[in-house]
Parts: sequence; structure tokens; C-alpha cells
Amino acid sequence: MPAKPVPGLGLVLGVIVGYAAIVGGSYASTRLATARAVRLESDLGRSMPWLALLVAVALVLGVLMSIPAIGSGVMVGTGGLMTLAGLAFLVLPLRQVFDLSKAFRVPGSRFPPSYMLFDGSLLFLGLVLLLVGARRWASDAKVYRTLTGRTQGQTFPQQQQWGGYSGRQQQPQYGGYPGQQQPQDYREQPPGGQQPPR
Repeated sequence: MPAKPVPGLGLVLGVIVGYAAIVGGSYASTRLATARAVRLESDLGRSMPWLALLVAVALVLGVLMSIPAIGSGVMVGTGGLMTLAGLAFLVLPLRQVFDLSKAFRVPGSRFPPSYMLFDGSLLFLGLVLLLVGARRWASDAKVYRTLTGRTQGQTFPQQQQWGGYSGRQQQPQYGGYPGQQQPQDYREQPPGGQQPPR
């Protein structure tokens, strides 16, 4: 029996992990850009932790999306959140955008929100994940229904009740050869018919 997909659980998990990925990725990219482009630091030792954080966020999302049971739900949840957040950053008034950006900042951080929230890359990535995840969700459900129906529709050979092997004719209850009249056949004959041999 194939494992049953649980995309609903993946959907909830995808929203939670997607929010953490946006916050962590935004913070790491801001620190990395500040170190490399603003301060012009060539020492990789200072920027390596933020690069490692970006890689870790991507690995966690990738592992969750690769799980067969919940992967499609994780993709839809993460993609939906990124799509809505990216669209809001592009169409809302600037004052509301500034207030919204506070929800995606690490608490206590003095660094401004990442540029990835405002340049449309969040919307682009979210749409890709949302569309691919929705297609995978439907495909996984269809494959599971097909495999389940095929498993339930399988026929198994009936067990031999007298201990013979498959394909062997069942032994008659009375002695004799096939086609010979049995004692119960004589009792069923009408009066005046053939009498049983003496």
C-alpha cells in the first residue's frame, strides 16, 4: 500500500517555515550585502556566517519539499506566503509597506529590511513555488488514488481446501472415475427409472 500524502500538514508547515525563511534570508542577505558592498570587506571570515545561514535556509526548505508525503503542501504554503508578501510590498502604499517590513525583521535588529523584499524577487520565487506545488499536489493525489484502486482490485487465487496444488482438479468425494454416477444421483431419479445395480 503506498504512503498516503498529507499535503494539508505540509501546507501549515510550509507557511511557518516559509515565514522563517523570509526573515532569516532577509537578515542574512542584508548582513552579507552590508559586509561586501558597503564596507568593502574582503575577509571572507566575517561574511561566511551569513552565507552559511542563507545556505542553511535553502537546505531546510529543500529537504522539506522533497518529502513525498508533505512536499507538495510545503511548496504551496511557502509559495503562497511569498507570493502574497511580495505582491503586498509592490502594490501597497509606502507607509504601509514600511510597517509591513517590520513583520519580517529579526527582533532587535538595527539593520534595515533586505532589498529582496522590494525588488519583486520574492513575488517571482513565490509564484514559481506556488504553481509547481499546486501541480504536484494534484499529481500526488491522482497517483495515490490510482495505486490504491489497483491494489484493492487485485484478485488472489483461492486457497485449496483439500490441500492440493493450484491447477489440480478437486478430488471427488466418492470413489470412481469422472462421469460415473454417484449414490446421490440414484435417489434423485424419478419412479420407474433406472434402478441402481445390485
